[in-house]
Formats: sequence, C-alpha cells, structure tokens
Amino acid sequence: MNQNKLRTSIFIDYRNFHYYLSKYHWEIDWEKFKSYFEEKYDLQELYFYEGLITKAAFFDTHPNCNLNDFNNQKRGKEAFFKYLKTKGYMVRTKPVQRLYDVKTNRYKHKCNFDVELTIDAIDTLNKYDQCILGSGDGDFIKLVKYLKGKHKIVLIMAGKDRLSDELLKAAHQIIYLRNLKSKIAK
Repeated sequence: MNQNKLRTSIFIDYRNFHYYLSKYHWEIDWEKFKSYFEEKYDLQELYFYEGLITKAAFFDTHPNCNLNDFNNQKRGKEAFFKYLKTKGYMVRTKPVQRLYDVKTNRYKHKCNFDVELTIDAIDTLNKYDQCILGSGDGDFIKLVKYLKGKHKIVLIMAGKDRLSDELLKAAHQIIYLRNLKSKIAK
C-alpha cells in the first residue's frame, strides 16, 4: 500500500461514457486509462460494466446485417472484455434488454447496471478510501450520499453534457472526460 496515495476504486458504467465518446468521436485507450489512475492513486479495483448485445437487439438496430455480422460483433466484444480482464479490470456484463415501446411502435434497448455497480461499491467499502464513479447518471445520487456517509471521498467522472446537476452537487469532485483526453485517448 502506498502511504502517500489514497486507496481508490473505480466503477465505470460504460454506456454513460459511450454516448459522450461517440458524440465527440474519440476512444479511450484502456491501458492508458488504468496507468493514469495508478500513477495518481493507490488503485485497488477497477470495475467495468457493459451490456452484451443479443441477436434481437442487434437486428433491431442493424436490420440490413446478417448472422455473420452479429457473430463478428459479438466475438469482437468478447475479445475486448477478455483484453480488459488481462489488464486487471473486473468486467461485469449482462444481456441487453429489448423493450417494446407502444408509443413509437419500436423496440428500445436497455442495459442498466445501477444495481450491480451499487452492490459492488458497497460490498467493497473496506477496500477503498476514495471512489471514482464513471457515470453522470442521476440514479447514483443515493449511492454517492451513502458513500459520503461512510466517510468515503466520491469523485464523479463523466462528460460535461452527460452529468446530472444533482449528482454534480452531491460529489466531492468532478473529473470531466474532456480534461483527460490527452492522457487516456487512443
């Protein structure tokens, strides 16, 4: 344990990052990401939450593709998760849910990890003094307040335009993804 650095765990709700990164056309180099935070903190655990594409969800969003296209995308995602695990990330996945919206007569896709992330953050409380929550989702306000009540420092890492005002107010500090781009981008 490094006595000069805070014991820190990071919890990344990747979908929240994905929308921001897609909008601004850049990708994270996950090896650089981890190295950056290891230099700054005594990194304990690094969680990564992301949905697994299902056939139904894939063909809803890619109607002109075929089964081979789906299998290629699925294999690519599985290889990515395996890569993250070799770099020390704790990867949490589950299938993307398909929900029919009667108002639009279309399927919507959802894969929230709010509960899983919250349980991991609470179950591992004794492993960190500081938590970095990689999401700007306002659903995490109660978690942030709970962690602060347990005397944890809580930083929020998100895109500025993907950050709940209430979450911003609840956190000790905000780390904007755009400020990290030069250090963690591919």
